[in-house]
Amino acid sequence: MPEVPRTDAGLPASTPAVPEPARVEVPALGIDVSVLPEGIDDAGALALPEDPGLASWYRFGPSPFAAAGSAVIAAHVDSLQYGLGDFASLAGAAPGTEVVVSSADGSTARFAVVSVETADKTGVPWATVFDRTGDPRLTLITCGGEFDYSTGHYLSNVIVTAAPVT
Repeated sequence: MPEVPRTDAGLPASTPAVPEPARVEVPALGIDVSVLPEGIDDAGALALPEDPGLASWYRFGPSPFAAAGSAVIAAHVDSLQYGLGDFASLAGAAPGTEVVVSSADGSTARFAVVSVETADKTGVPWATVFDRTGDPRLTLITCGGEFDYSTGHYLSNVIVTAAPVT
């Protein structure tokens, strides 16, 4: 019987800390929001603050300061209680638009918009959006498209993908 290769699965003694995002800005679009680390809600979606003036970073995925994978930051587009949120202008982002993410320790990461798409909520490639591998990238998400008054929800998501600026 062949011997099974064994690999130590323990973490190295010193794993470098990766900063958590605390703020995201898109100066050309007037976006400047605080970012909170979040997990998933009871429905299995990314937990979002009710206030569309605050965004959520998916804390179980890559950070915008990580060397690989998609860092996901999302916010509601609007609400009856708070009005229109900053992410409402994401659909108008042109390729090359600068996105700046800041951490609580003052670190900044700069990105440039690569693509903006509006996808039907049932057609969003969530495995790609939340991918932990591949080139580092920032994915900003909000609702958009047509509003369904019978359900009280938007029918689409606006997905902005941005690449690091080096």
